[in-house]
Amino acid sequence: MHSLLGRGVTSQQIEQLAQASVGQKVAAGHALMNEGDRPSGLVFLLQGGVEIFKHGPDGQRQSLAKIDAPTLLGEMSLITDRPTSATVIALTECELQLLTRAQFQRLIAADSIAAYQLVMTIAGVLAERLAKLDRKIIELTGHWDL
Repeated sequence: MHSLLGRGVTSQQIEQLAQASVGQKVAAGHALMNEGDRPSGLVFLLQGGVEIFKHGPDGQRQSLAKIDAPTLLGEMSLITDRPTSATVIALTECELQLLTRAQFQRLIAADSIAAYQLVMTIAGVLAERLAKLDRKIIELTGHWDL
């Protein structure tokens, strides 16, 4: 988890997040989350690789990305209660920690520094994904018209 949260996070804060989350293993070929399902929470992908799919306008499943650990998945589930926006399938056996929204809210209510560190990490992840999307829009359209 430490490599996901970056510098400045103490061992005590890592331990607090680990205690609030549940360890899981997912076999290759199985889903970590399914598009349209109720969100399960934030996934700390500690080992393994996944592929992310989304259904296109024609109903066909399209691959968006392949991602290797360490990374965060499902970060929006801590912020909104919307259905999961994509399907994530394990390409290899995956080891993860799942932090539910309820557990996250308990940490926030307790003024946990670890929870605030996690919010900063999520903000960084979202900012990076938005920057990639911006670059993709420019690449596909040849101009910036937002």
